[in-house]
Amino acid sequence: MLGLDVYNGSKSQLQDFRRVTGVTFPLLLQAGRAFPRTLGVDHTLVVDRKGIIRHIGIRRPASITATAARIRELLRVPPPAIKLSKPSLDFGEDVPVGLSRTLTLVVHNTGGESLYISNIQSDLEEITINTTEVSVAAGDSARVAITFTPAETGPFSGTLTILSDDPENRSITVVVSGAVIVVPVNPRADFDGDGKIDFGDFIAFAQAFDSDNPTFDLDGSGLVDFADFLEFARNFGKSVP
Repeated sequence: MLGLDVYNGSKSQLQDFRRVTGVTFPLLLQAGRAFPRTLGVDHTLVVDRKGIIRHIGIRRPASITATAARIRELLRVPPPAIKLSKPSLDFGEDVPVGLSRTLTLVVHNTGGESLYISNIQSDLEEITINTTEVSVAAGDSARVAITFTPAETGPFSGTLTILSDDPENRSITVVVSGAVIVVPVNPRADFDGDGKIDFGDFIAFAQAFDSDNPTFDLDGSGLVDFADFLEFARNFGKSVP
């Protein structure tokens, strides 16, 4: 809320005004000791939404013009402003080849108007983005899922480019990096011995789940449980050399 008030009373009078109207600007709470004693009925105070005095003027043409300009400035709604949760995305040094890893990028709008993101793209073919176009209300944020699915091993680097209607940042670049490794195949997950860990092995594992069958107890804990399932899932789809 924008306040425009004239200092034309004592501290007690202003406190009475606050009590009757419900206005809680600090200028009314601090009246009598917050202002110079020279303020009087000819002075005008412009107060911002937080109750902070932004302008003191007098009732003369030039001062009134300055007061009006200050009011217009305070009433102006700031444009959208994009801010990212992180300047870069590091997928780590252990991304398994052939498997996906997803990171989340949070886009904040710190401006006063709605932010429109028109496109999000990457120069890496292995990158997929769950949404490339989104509107973010003033003061709100949006989560964007960035997924990397490598086909080859080794280090990688690239960029994400985010286009928006932020007048100060029409285009923002986010660095993407990491390394892809080969995760060794656990031959024990090939339960039927056909050289490939596939759906047939999954059926056999599912039937043995929650038992103490040592064939399917991949982590040697004495029980076929969720930890064994995770180990099986890590090897699913791979061939045994």
